[in-house]
Amino acid sequence: MIQPQLRVSFSGLCLFDFDPPLSGGVKPTKANVLLQRLTRAQPLSQTINAQPEVLDQHFPLLEFNLADWSPSSTRKADFHCLPDAAGRMTKGVCLLNGEDVTIHPDGNPEPPEPALRLSRSKPQEEINPQRPEDLDTLWWMATLDQVFSDNPLDSRIRGTAPGSNQPILARVLLNQGYLKTRELTNSLCTIVGAEPSEFNRRVATSFALEINCRDMVEIRMTAARNGKRTTSTLVLYSRDGADLEIGISNMEIDRFIGMDPADGPRAQGDFGTFANLLRDPIEGQKPFLRESGPGNSSGCCGRANCLVTGS
Repeated sequence: MIQPQLRVSFSGLCLFDFDPPLSGGVKPTKANVLLQRLTRAQPLSQTINAQPEVLDQHFPLLEFNLADWSPSSTRKADFHCLPDAAGRMTKGVCLLNGEDVTIHPDGNPEPPEPALRLSRSKPQEEINPQRPEDLDTLWWMATLDQVFSDNPLDSRIRGTAPGSNQPILARVLLNQGYLKTRELTNSLCTIVGAEPSEFNRRVATSFALEINCRDMVEIRMTAARNGKRTTSTLVLYSRDGADLEIGISNMEIDRFIGMDPADGPRAQGDFGTFANLLRDPIEGQKPFLRESGPGNSSGCCGRANCLVTGS
């Protein structure tokens, strides 16, 4: 019998802080996914008609199937969304605000194989990948060091617990499973900055972590508020052997509350936003990624599209 899998997707303005760093000679064995505080709209480096584009509010969210929720959970969804044809809500969403998140398949406090697995191998097809195995690699991840030379993530960001008054609102520890690319930009991307760039390729917009499990997962969320540390648990059970699916994102909240996305192209949030987390402040224009295909004066060919990065 095939065991169900736990699939955790990551999208939006997430930063994978690998240990050891992804750019080093040693393959990382764990990572913290950092969800930046972007709960207020803010101007970006990109301009249209001499006016800066504005990044809409983003919120760190954890999405799950309501049918999988167990009453043994001490954490409930902050709101329900995405009704089915009968009007019943299908998704639960937890707002992550000042929380450290850990994932425990089958409720195990320690992973049976305590190491994150990944590949950075170059895919066979770089422009129009058709084979599923072409996405089984993090080669597609645009990283901080590709955009900001010799300017890594600020160590104070790494060493400070997430909080509602901190640059990082939530942090998710990854120490097991296989991490791979899930989705790509439609077109090739280039780096726009003070100097010309030779960077010109499609990049990942979301990733997936796949972990084998028997029938359940426990997600622990620990927050420090008012001088106290509290831990709540979200427990999900596989129904009839189906895979468990969780979504972690730092995105606009429109679709979760039943609103259509913006009608026109939306500002693309990426490295101009991540620049606020670097060791050395950026003077002048902050570099950013932009699709080099037609129709992308803002956003990615008219779609809201925020990029995930790694360090």
